[in-house]
Amino acid sequence: MSDDSPVPGPVPEPDPAAAPEPAPEPESEAAPEPAATPWPAPPPPSYEPRRRGRTTLLIAAAAVLGVLAGGGLGYRIQDQRAPTPLPPLAGAPPAQPKGAGTAAAALPAAQDRDAVFQGDLLTLLMPTPKGGKQKDRGWVSLIDFAEQYERPAAAFTDFARNDFRRAADVAWLAGAHTRYHVTLAQFRDEAAPHTPEELLDQGTYADENSKLGDSVQIPATMDGKVWPSAAPYRDPGYEPDYFSLGVARVGDIYVEVTVDSTRPVTSSVVMAVIKTQLERL
Repeated sequence: MSDDSPVPGPVPEPDPAAAPEPAPEPESEAAPEPAATPWPAPPPPSYEPRRRGRTTLLIAAAAVLGVLAGGGLGYRIQDQRAPTPLPPLAGAPPAQPKGAGTAAAALPAAQDRDAVFQGDLLTLLMPTPKGGKQKDRGWVSLIDFAEQYERPAAAFTDFARNDFRRAADVAWLAGAHTRYHVTLAQFRDEAAPHTPEELLDQGTYADENSKLGDSVQIPATMDGKVWPSAAPYRDPGYEPDYFSLGVARVGDIYVEVTVDSTRPVTSSVVMAVIKTQLERL
């Protein structure tokens, strides 16, 4: 036995404080994240659009020419065909009477208004009442018609511009102091109606005249009126003159009635005369 061999002796007990620390447990590895899937690339275009060229224009022109040629050929073929006769009528044609037909009877004046407007104004004037002394009856020229107004020159110009056609009047005396005067005047109202305007002007004049009283509507007329006398006209050396007025119209015929007297004239006197005249129209 050599000197270097260990000497037997008691085995020392391990120190618990000096015991080594237990080895740490290995950490579990985290699962790897899935890789992102890339977007698919767009597919390549299957074709590329081609620009229009002469081929399209040629095809369109050929189509138009084909339609025109076809239409012309069809028209030529139809023109060369014989006309197809029409089928016969189902019944016999009506017999045409020979000679002129029976003339229709003339309408009465109450139904034929044109006979009134184209008729004789002298015939349409009312007759002189029984007991009256006729002083005048006949045609009235444009100059004489305008002389009845306060401003004859202006009236003449106005009537000439508004197609004055004709006028007629009748005058008579009743007793020694009352004079009646009825006038029918006609205008050509085709271009512009002047008869209603003349009636309106005379009505305005009468409403503003202090010598006339309040107007009274004429029954069965749209715009006819009469005005009784109010105050007289007075001239030195003459008796007082009372004046009354009535106006109306029938179509293009203007009707005017005046009554002058040395005594006041009521509206009923003028109304009776103008209603008689309107009945004849």
